Amino acid sequence: MMERQVKRHRIFSIGLEYYFLFIITLILSIIGIVMISSASISVGERYFNDSYWFIRRQVIWWLISFPCFLIASRIDYKKYRRFSNVFILIVIGMLALVLIPGFSIESGGAKRWLDLWFFSPQPSEFAKLALVFFFSDHLGRHYIKNPGIKRILWPSFFVLCLVTILIFLEPDLSTVIVIWLIIFIIMYIGEVKLKHMIGLGFIGALVITGYMFLEDYRRERLLAFFNGSSESGGFNFQINQSLIALGSGNILGLGLGNSVQKYSYLPEAQTDFIFAIIGEELGLIGTVLIVILFLLFAFFGIRICLKTNDYYGRVLAAGLTSLITVPAIINIAVVIGLVPVTGLTLPFISFGGSSLLLSMVSVGILLNISRQNLLVRRIKKDINNRINDERQ
Repeated sequence: MMERQVKRHRIFSIGLEYYFLFIITLILSIIGIVMISSASISVGERYFNDSYWFIRRQVIWWLISFPCFLIASRIDYKKYRRFSNVFILIVIGMLALVLIPGFSIESGGAKRWLDLWFFSPQPSEFAKLALVFFFSDHLGRHYIKNPGIKRILWPSFFVLCLVTILIFLEPDLSTVIVIWLIIFIIMYIGEVKLKHMIGLGFIGALVITGYMFLEDYRRERLLAFFNGSSESGGFNFQINQSLIALGSGNILGLGLGNSVQKYSYLPEAQTDFIFAIIGEELGLIGTVLIVILFLLFAFFGIRICLKTNDYYGRVLAAGLTSLITVPAIINIAVVIGLVPVTGLTLPFISFGGSSLLLSMVSVGILLNISRQNLLVRRIKKDINNRINDERQ
């Protein structure tokens, strides 16, 4: 009887959160393709003598990512637990390989991409998802059964520190900050004791603060941000140009494709600062739409987390939701001048194959958590109704 229940309910086991997250993801990724096609024209022409260089690659990555998104939404999320250790080891190997001369691509003084003949993955993007799997699995298997500080320190916190060091060496401070924020959200949802979180957070804060002041350019960038320096070639140049783009867009924008800042005025217009181009071309209406979509994504992701019965699924849903929303919040905060420039991209919208693929797969897994838990609830409800009917 149980097998018949499962087969019957699988057809109707898609809830409200599933539909909304599916639609939001689709809308954001399509907006990304449209905006990259506009923001990257001048950059493509300048560096590759091809105005459509960036958009062609983003479309190809979307065509790869969307089927992966659908497949991930159909695979039972519990099956990933058995591969979490293997996944994190592979990612650590990729991060180490990036630091070896000849295996990486250097851009802006940083080595963040592997130089493979068919594509150039960014291992730090994979590290986010791998750590979400690893921490969710480790807390569920060890900490929740015997909540002691040693259960977090080894091996989960050790692995987190190792990944942190490897990403620091690229260097990439912003990704480290995002990873630590995601991990602390997982620990909070995973009911890790507050004293343990405070202790680990203090260690993390010391490490990140020390790293920020280790190099002169990081220290000067931070001080320039707080001092409000506005020199044309200073550390606040990108933020100043970003604010000009947002201001010139006004409420309705200059029109799709009519951005002025993308023509060599605003660096990284197709990646880090694409939100500013949205504001310039689509105005306040466009930027508010993007913010609302990400807020809705967070809302429905949290709903999935709260509705999930098993511990692993709950903390995994929290981690996957944070993996999208935390970078989005920081990126938008940078563009509007609330925090210093970090180098983070806007999920689904900014140019980047690794980021798009990992974001789509992450949402696919989140959708499966929603699907599987709704299926379980409906089966249990049906069985309880049958039992009550038999008793009557």
